[in-house]
Amino acid sequence: MTIFFRINYFRLARVLLLSVFLFGSILSFSQRNLSGKPGYLNVPSASEISDGLLSIGYNYNPKKYSLRYPGKKPEQVLYANLVLLPNVDVTFSLLQARDNGKKIKDGLGDRQFDVRWLAIKEKKYIPAIALVMTNPFTIDAAMVTQAIVATKHFDIKKWLSAELTAGYGSNYYLFRDVLNSNNGNIFSSFSLQKKTADPFKNSYLVGALAGGKLEFKKVGSLMAEWDGLKFNSGAYIQLFKHLNLQAGMLNGDQWMFGASFQGNLNPKTKP
Repeated sequence: MTIFFRINYFRLARVLLLSVFLFGSILSFSQRNLSGKPGYLNVPSASEISDGLLSIGYNYNPKKYSLRYPGKKPEQVLYANLVLLPNVDVTFSLLQARDNGKKIKDGLGDRQFDVRWLAIKEKKYIPAIALVMTNPFTIDAAMVTQAIVATKHFDIKKWLSAELTAGYGSNYYLFRDVLNSNNGNIFSSFSLQKKTADPFKNSYLVGALAGGKLEFKKVGSLMAEWDGLKFNSGAYIQLFKHLNLQAGMLNGDQWMFGASFQGNLNPKTKP
C-alpha cells in the first residue's frame, strides 16, 4: 500500500467516467496491461497516446500468478490512467485479493501511483522509448514497476498494423521501509529493495521483457508477450469506440481478463 491517497476510488471512478461522456470522443485507443498502462497483458509499451486520454478499467489476475499472495488467492486490479502531457501519463491503481468471489478483508488494497515518461517519440527508423516508474513513496505494494521499454509500429495494410516492444525491468526499486502505523513523514526511511527478496517474491516484470501484437484497426488485436517469467498470449476487441474487452492465457494454463473504458478529456484535441 502507499501513503497515497485516502480517497474513495469508486466515487472517483464515477466522476471520471461521467467526465468522459461529457467531453469529446476517443482519439487514440490503446490496449492496457494488468496495472492499467499502455501495453499487453503484463508488459508495458512505449506507445504514444493522445493528450488528455483517460482510461478507467478492471483486470482479473488468476490465483496461480497472483502478485500479493502468489499461488494462494486471485486478485483484481482497478485503475485509472490519464495522459497529463503529450509525453507523460500517470496511473492510479488498486490491487485487491479475492477469496470465494469476494474481496478479502485486508484493508483497501495496494494503492499505487505510477508514471510513464515517453523519453523519445517514435520516428521512421527510431522506436519510441519510455521509462515506467512506480513512485518511491510506496510502502507495501506487490505491483511495483521500474522498467525501460522501446516500441516500434509497422503499417502492413490499411486495416492491419503490427507493434513490437522490447525492454528491461529492474530487480531493484526504491521504497519507504516503514509500517502504515508509523507513516508520519513521507520523505523518510527510503530503502533500496530487491524484488526477488521482498515479502512478495513475485519477480513482477524483472529482466528481459518483450511483447507484440497484430492490430486490426478499429476492431481489436491479437497479442503475445514475455513478461520476464512466462509467455502469455491474448486478444482484445474494441466496442462502441470507447469500450475494450480483453482476455489472455498466462503461461498456457491460466486465464486472465479485463475491460476498460476510454475517452478524451481534452476538448482542444482534434481527431
